[in-house]
Amino acid sequence: MFSGIVEEIGTVLKIESRSGIQELMVSCSKVLNDLEAGDSVAIDGCCQTITEIAKSSFKVQAMHETLQKTNFQKLKEGSRVNLEAPLKAGDKISGHFVSGHIDGTGKIIDTSSFDENKIVQVQFSNELCNYIAPKGSITVNGVSLTVIDLKNKHFTFTLIPYTRDNTNLGLIKIGDLVNLEIDLISRYLVNYFENKKLEVKC
Repeated sequence: MFSGIVEEIGTVLKIESRSGIQELMVSCSKVLNDLEAGDSVAIDGCCQTITEIAKSSFKVQAMHETLQKTNFQKLKEGSRVNLEAPLKAGDKISGHFVSGHIDGTGKIIDTSSFDENKIVQVQFSNELCNYIAPKGSITVNGVSLTVIDLKNKHFTFTLIPYTRDNTNLGLIKIGDLVNLEIDLISRYLVNYFENKKLEVKC
């Protein structure tokens, strides 16, 4: 479990593909504190298992489904990725509860400046329509954000200077793919009411 508060931006050092598995080596400086092989880490919001740790880097192995559902398919050596270690009991929750299970990718279709902030518009797939709401929470590349507006399978969020400077959202451009995770509460509420509709009254 994560909170959507990015600890640092890492750099993809090496990518190796074999037998449907993509192995990533990622450099970092902070996120590995108290972590070891077998622990989880969020890369652009996607929960991955650390398979190997060095002094200032770690490795993970992304499976086929991960490559299909996330922006990992677009990563290359030198790519900058958001990193977050999993929550520990007693940690402060500054964002919202994030599982690290990516629901799909969104596409950046517009950006505009508003004072020192930037308004970013994201296009998402039809499958996520029921789970995204204005003023609700959403995770974009592992960053906990609030949806400003929602229209025609597009939503917007505000990129403040701090988030711009401390996450890879400051590097996004039109056409980029970003990882999306819907809010857990929204997921369970929608599933609950959909299942209630299917109930058969005896």
